[in-house]
Amino acid sequence: MNMRAFLNLPHILEVKSILCVQPHPDDNEIGAGGLLSILNDKGAKIVFATVTDGRRGLSGRDISHEEIIKIRHKEKEEAGRILGVSKYIDLLFEDGGDYSISELTENLVKIFRSIRPELVLTVDPWTPYEAHPDHQKTGKAVAAAMLVARNLSLPHLGESVTIEQIAFYSTPYPNTYIDITNYWERKIEAIRAHKSQFENHNWPLIYQLFYEQSKKWYKEGIEKGYFEAKDKNIEVQERLAETYKVLSIWELHMFPDAVFS
Repeated sequence: MNMRAFLNLPHILEVKSILCVQPHPDDNEIGAGGLLSILNDKGAKIVFATVTDGRRGLSGRDISHEEIIKIRHKEKEEAGRILGVSKYIDLLFEDGGDYSISELTENLVKIFRSIRPELVLTVDPWTPYEAHPDHQKTGKAVAAAMLVARNLSLPHLGESVTIEQIAFYSTPYPNTYIDITNYWERKIEAIRAHKSQFENHNWPLIYQLFYEQSKKWYKEGIEKGYFEAKDKNIEVQERLAETYKVLSIWELHMFPDAVFS
């Protein structure tokens, strides 16, 4: 069963408000810069919530954690300006710190009940070989907070809210393919606003990895019927996509077939 179709939920390109929860500054741009550019052009309200302070993003350099946090905060706001972000929320957990999923979940419940978005976007924590604890904790806490935010527990954190859908990026189980060809340059501009991360000798390789992955996703989208094949193969090769695992809130608990949704 296609649960989202059964519930008549809007496609992610049609939502009017989206809360994007990222482990570190720059994750949203890498995972969803194209989608967010499209939604911005459609007039959707985009809010960024960043879990950690990003202090370990400049390892090996002679600079204090406090200075790194300031740099990454400024870069995050510049990238957000490019993508049309209207509000920034910083949870300021230590990058790579020993905070727990339950601590993060409680913080997110308060945010969910305050912002009340149509859709929540975050990183997929169940990606095989995802070894970064911040990514694992963020994705799992977001999913848990979706469930907690709709029930009557933790009333001191605000009035309950049901957020109908969640979209995971960097996922091995995509069920949604978005053509971002016309938004690729804006996505890259937003990524490169994080100069501390990408203005270095590794950028050509990183760019090529992003580009080849997006080409591969578009071709997968054709094979799975999300896009129509073009007459000329070169046109197909040049088109780019992002992929997402989009689930209804009902698929986040006791729903083993969600992996196949």
